[in-house]
Amino acid sequence: MPHEHDCVDEARRVRVTALLLFVAALILRLIYVRHLQGSPLAQTPMLDELYHVEWARRLASGDWLGSRVFFRAPLYPYLLGVMLSVFRGSLTAARVVQACYGALVPVVTLFLARRVCGRRCGLVAGVLAAVYPFFIYFDNELLITSLIVLLDAALLLLVLRADEHPSWMRWLGAGVVLGLSAIARPNVLVFAPVLFIWMWLSARAGAGSVPKSGRFTLLTRSTPFLTAAHRFGVLAVGIVLVVAPVTLRNLALEKDFVLIASQGGINYFIGNNAQSDGVSAVVPGLGEAWEYDDCERIAEREEGRRLRPSEVSGFWYGKGREFLRTRTGDAVRLHVRKFVLFWDSYELANNKDIYYFGRMSGVFKGLSWLHFGVVVPFAAIGILALRRRKRYASLLLFFVAAYSATVIMFFVNARFRMPVLPALLVFAAAGLVWLWDEMKGRRWFRVAAGLACVVAVAAFVNYDFYSTHLGDRPQTHNTIGLAHASAGRYAQAVASYDRAIELAPAYAKAWNNRGLSLEGVGDPEAAFASYMRAAELDPLLATAPNNIGALLWGSGDLESALPWFERAVAADAWLPEAQYNLASVLTRLGRGDEAEIAYQSAIRARPRFQEAWHDYGVLLEDSGRLSEAISAYQRAVIIDPRSANARNSLGIALARSGQYREAIMELEAALALAPGDRNLLANLQTIRSLMQNGAP
Repeated sequence: MPHEHDCVDEARRVRVTALLLFVAALILRLIYVRHLQGSPLAQTPMLDELYHVEWARRLASGDWLGSRVFFRAPLYPYLLGVMLSVFRGSLTAARVVQACYGALVPVVTLFLARRVCGRRCGLVAGVLAAVYPFFIYFDNELLITSLIVLLDAALLLLVLRADEHPSWMRWLGAGVVLGLSAIARPNVLVFAPVLFIWMWLSARAGAGSVPKSGRFTLLTRSTPFLTAAHRFGVLAVGIVLVVAPVTLRNLALEKDFVLIASQGGINYFIGNNAQSDGVSAVVPGLGEAWEYDDCERIAEREEGRRLRPSEVSGFWYGKGREFLRTRTGDAVRLHVRKFVLFWDSYELANNKDIYYFGRMSGVFKGLSWLHFGVVVPFAAIGILALRRRKRYASLLLFFVAAYSATVIMFFVNARFRMPVLPALLVFAAAGLVWLWDEMKGRRWFRVAAGLACVVAVAAFVNYDFYSTHLGDRPQTHNTIGLAHASAGRYAQAVASYDRAIELAPAYAKAWNNRGLSLEGVGDPEAAFASYMRAAELDPLLATAPNNIGALLWGSGDLESALPWFERAVAADAWLPEAQYNLASVLTRLGRGDEAEIAYQSAIRARPRFQEAWHDYGVLLEDSGRLSEAISAYQRAVIIDPRSANARNSLGIALARSGQYREAIMELEAALALAPGDRNLLANLQTIRSLMQNGAP
């Protein structure tokens, strides 16, 4: 009986500890969320956050199915869409929800560490996870990171539980969590075959006390291999239950087999090409501001045909493999670089400076002593200290090895490596507990050996091999400027661009963006000078001459604007705005044949460019090609059914071709969009008169 009471008391203590840990972690995260509300990006997300928010807003508006194969894995955007739907679009509420599930990571880490290395390790690991500043940072970001860290930590805990006490439901549950992790970030699927190897080794070692009868019978076979195969089969069912609906949805929409998302190919090429630095998400020839349509267009142009999303992805995978095959030496050096950067102490940002924004909160600043360069050295001795519990520790090692390999295979940054942190924190906790015990036992030689190991590993992970430990970055201030400009705060935007230029005087994009904001504050002369500086610094930056041309066009100087649009097109023939502006000016100068070519180029570069389709229709109609004009207007209306202007133009063209009833329908629809518009009313009255006078 005393033993039973002890067990009950211990279970109660664990639950209380877990609750206190959750509350403490949540308070830290909520304080951080509150502090970061002062960031210019809090309500005006940019870059990848903006991508997720825009996707989530489309979902919240009712477009839950979509129309194309997923380019990115869908779990987080759908979760964010639900949050925006429930909380009426509040980004702050979404961040609070993320703080709540982010605060579960320390609790999961606590239980994971208890299973791997005991009660004291569990408490230390849980506390480290609660105060780890980069967990706190990413819990506030509208990115996949916080969710994926929780799912992967929970996966490791569920696998250990299922291995210790096998049951259908436990292995099935582990499979479901692995499936959820996969539809958040598919690279975790690489861990599945590695997990099978671990299950086989664990079965060989006799892990778990498995009865030979009852509901566990089917999970224990005659050999370790068959036991592992059966358990893995149940786990695979859980994965399929989650992943299959995503695959079938992709198949139904575009008749294309894409398991989860089609992003893999272009990401692989980004991390494996002659210009790659192993970090930056830059597509050669497209820069940082690339979109999927650009990747699709390039692939189709080289292949000479329309490609399905899976084929586009395959094209870019092929490009990456070609680099590995033809420039093997460079590829090896690049992968060594990515390996070193993965284990570097510095948190490499993808497109947003983690340290700059994190330090807006005293919580982050106060905890910034705890970082990757501190965790990994103690994790190294923790791995050695757990050699007697290698059956449990090996699962975490297998996960870290498999997951880090998938990141290094593509490209490295902080948010991609974050899922390995719970496992590393478990090892670090084991290392700290081991050192404490050795010091208490006065085993000084072992303490010295352990500390020597810590120092050696710390020297490696904290040394800046590739000069990536940067201070204040100009890109950060450019991004802040974009956020201010997006919200109409043009004066603040100019100040941010000025800071970016102060840090990097040759930063052409900042000069160009500065010009846009100077236009916003009503200073076209200064804007013109800023654009000119951008064009001088980077002749390949097509947006700068395009903006110069637009400014001249706006002042009525078409002749002067024309060569700048031509220069923009020469710099980037696939910049749709430049082609559209060039076509518009050529049309006004009476050079219709050249304008038609430019309109067609704009439409090829952006097939859903509504204004280009409409104005191309006007050009065709003016040249007497009425049927082609009607087709162009129809495309414009399909792209934007709420464009009264496009419907009006279509209605007039239909009437000119004798299709009066269809014309009236379009004009009535246009009038519903713009009630009381006198031009629409006059057009509608004229066509009705024609019908009354005997038109068919």
